[in-house]
Amino acid sequence: MSNATAEEQSEFFVVTHDVTNLYDDTKVLRQKALSAAELMQMSMNISAEKQLFILDACHSGGAIETFASRGSDREKALAQLARNTGTFFLTASQNAEYANEVGQLNHGLFTYALLEILQGTARLDGDTKVTVSELRNYVEERVPELSETYHGTPQYPTGYSFGRDFPIVILK
Repeated sequence: MSNATAEEQSEFFVVTHDVTNLYDDTKVLRQKALSAAELMQMSMNISAEKQLFILDACHSGGAIETFASRGSDREKALAQLARNTGTFFLTASQNAEYANEVGQLNHGLFTYALLEILQGTARLDGDTKVTVSELRNYVEERVPELSETYHGTPQYPTGYSFGRDFPIVILK
């Protein structure tokens, strides 16, 4: 039985290669893994005006809950940043879903959909500029289609953003 609080047990962590026990030991996760709160703080400390974080991991939508829960200090910091910047987080799945891998595609469904648009095999609106919002909209529509076609287990990417949209690639 774990001594962790309910909040600690539901917190999202990016698990590093040296974490060998994921169950009943939030102490190990806190020492070795990266929490969603730490990831959000890192984004706030990065001086780049445009940021895109992509989390292709099972249950990665759990990080969005942390990003979206705002206290007054965070609210002020985000409002200040949002005036001229854009920060986006895209996750492969909701907080209680797996990020499916498909051998036939040689990738996970989320990565496959990202590559479709970034390599230009999926055109959105006829122009050659792909913005972060277009990327998000595409994977949110495409991944469920792929999960139905190849795996059968539902997978729904999600995202969180504040600030302005920005282009990430110009297709040839």
